Amino acid sequence: MSHAITSAERADILQRTREIVDSHIGPRSAHHDQTGEFPIEGLRALGKAGLMGLFVPREYGGLQADYQTFISVAEMIGQACPSTAMIYVMHHNQYIMVVEHGTEQQKAFFLPPIARGESLLASATTEAEVGGNADYCVSAKRREGDTLVLSARKPVVTAARHADWVFCTTRASPEERGNVLSMVAMPGLSRSQDVKPFGAWDCVGMRATESSGLEYTECAVPAWHQIGPEDSWPVRASSMTVVSRAGFSAVWLGIAQAAYAQTVAHVTRRTHQYIVDGKREEGQAPAPKVSVQNRVAEYETVQRQVAEMRTQVESARQLLLAAGRRIDELREELRGPRGMEALGDIQDLLWTARIACGEASIDVTRVGLRVCGVAGMRRGLLSLERNMRDALTSQVMAPSEDVTKLMLGRKLLGVAPPDRSRSGV
Repeated sequence: MSHAITSAERADILQRTREIVDSHIGPRSAHHDQTGEFPIEGLRALGKAGLMGLFVPREYGGLQADYQTFISVAEMIGQACPSTAMIYVMHHNQYIMVVEHGTEQQKAFFLPPIARGESLLASATTEAEVGGNADYCVSAKRREGDTLVLSARKPVVTAARHADWVFCTTRASPEERGNVLSMVAMPGLSRSQDVKPFGAWDCVGMRATESSGLEYTECAVPAWHQIGPEDSWPVRASSMTVVSRAGFSAVWLGIAQAAYAQTVAHVTRRTHQYIVDGKREEGQAPAPKVSVQNRVAEYETVQRQVAEMRTQVESARQLLLAAGRRIDELREELRGPRGMEALGDIQDLLWTARIACGEASIDVTRVGLRVCGVAGMRRGLLSLERNMRDALTSQVMAPSEDVTKLMLGRKLLGVAPPDRSRSGV
């Protein structure tokens, strides 16, 4: 299956995205941040435009787009509302496993509703007992004939109360080690009485993602809801984690771009007014004081800082788009027998882009706050205060920036991780 799209198709997708961002997502972003209200209107608009099924093959009603397009769409949404963008990325990094590794039955069941914007997916990979490490689980599924039964407590599930299906990692069986994980499509709250919400989502940033917890109690699904083999590591590593790394990076890049754009707009319209002595002629009385206005954009310090902001944003963008192009080149190999080898070919660039985009989100926003001063700190006047809170997620979302740097550094230096266990992308 070819994933190539024409420049005209990409332009059409980006135009659809821009229209929805301008009409639905951007105008309500501050409201969703302030209230924590889930951005359902924006997501529905994206769904009606076919953008919630960006990776879905055409035979199932989707757009069959490539990674470069996905990155640009996620960045555009992230520039307007990072919460909406994060939900968007989480949705795509789940159903991509069905696209790349699902059975015909799974594709026929899950993909058409996604392409129509009628089905929202969520990710449930972490458990509190293992400190949020997505490569280990305490919970374990068990098989009863043609049924899988799961009891699991997942504390952080983006869109927990709104998802139709929740893709859960869990130990392949009660007897398996904690890092041998299966991937199972479990029902959302509206589809089963055996799943209950718990906890509240009240965080510094990404406030509208409603990433509270879900608890499954003896919840049964058909055995064909298992995505991939008993040990789903190759499936997750070659599809889910690739989308998440690229997608999260695009969201943080969008935050950096928003901070840059807000700063430029502010300093080009802002002026400082001073009262100075008028010019005095020799032998004459002092001239009346006069008012002088200086445009903030005319200060050399501001010009230099804006140039540095632009350089960091564009450098991160080009790194991420280069990673997207490389993923597109290797996409067929990623889904085949050589998948893990192909994964190694893209790791360096993808990790580097993730670090660059995460750092840009914080660094560029910080400089913007310094340039704009108190105006940047005030809520409602500019988006910089909100940008900074959302940018902080780049430090902690798994794998965190520190862990990503360790993984990249070890690979570049040929140093094995301390426990020599499998590491994520």
